[in-house]
Amino acid sequence: MKRILVVSDLHTGSNVALMPDEVVIEPSDKQRAQKIEANILQKSLFKNWQTMIDDVGRVDGCFVLGDSCDGSNQKSRGFELWTSNLHQQVSTAVDLLSMIRTNRYYGVQGSYYHVGENTSSDLAVIESLEKCKTSFGTDLVVTVGGKRMHLAHEISFSQSPVSKFTALQRELTNATIYKQFFGTFDLILRGHIHESRMIQDMHGLVAVAPCWKMRDAYAAKKGLSIAPQIGYLLLTIGNEIDVEIHRFPYSSEKLFKEVTL
Repeated sequence: MKRILVVSDLHTGSNVALMPDEVVIEPSDKQRAQKIEANILQKSLFKNWQTMIDDVGRVDGCFVLGDSCDGSNQKSRGFELWTSNLHQQVSTAVDLLSMIRTNRYYGVQGSYYHVGENTSSDLAVIESLEKCKTSFGTDLVVTVGGKRMHLAHEISFSQSPVSKFTALQRELTNATIYKQFFGTFDLILRGHIHESRMIQDMHGLVAVAPCWKMRDAYAAKKGLSIAPQIGYLLLTIGNEIDVEIHRFPYSSEKLFKEVTL
């Protein structure tokens, strides 16, 4: 029996995403070192992260499904970042992932907007994990206990409530159509949309991991169509694959600035 933790979309660097209670930038430079303290929202996310680590315990591996860093947010000129220093974003993401009790990490490339591609912040994060067995790809096929899984970051997102599962079904259909080329997958894993979903039919199983970033300005511009789900997936792999979706509840005050007249 193997247990795998799946995390996605940490978006380190965003002021509405996961962050340790405090981070010291350039600690080796006594004159320029700067301590940055997490806000209330981030402290709540970090508490959830610590709870996840305690509840899960030691695992046989960790799948990291991309967008571990938020990037420079160039379209908004760095808005909603606690640091635009990409090196620091990578370093902090490494610190967070290193808290997980495992020595095997498997990562995939996130979205170009957040982590770039040449070079990739996601790649830098995975390669910076010390004393661990690591593997990274744009997408990745990992076999655990005889079960073959396809890992990738992106999957389409729909604002329409009637088509929230269309993209998942499309993944299963494509996997079936191209089975002679791709082979058979026991599980398809995705991230990207900041909402956890799962479907299974006679052709296979698709699961989308929750995220570690609360509602940002981009989501707010989309109205009420995006409600991020914070949490993780836990895979138990034996004769079958059991996928547990773990979500942390939160109050609406973490999504909006609310005022009273």
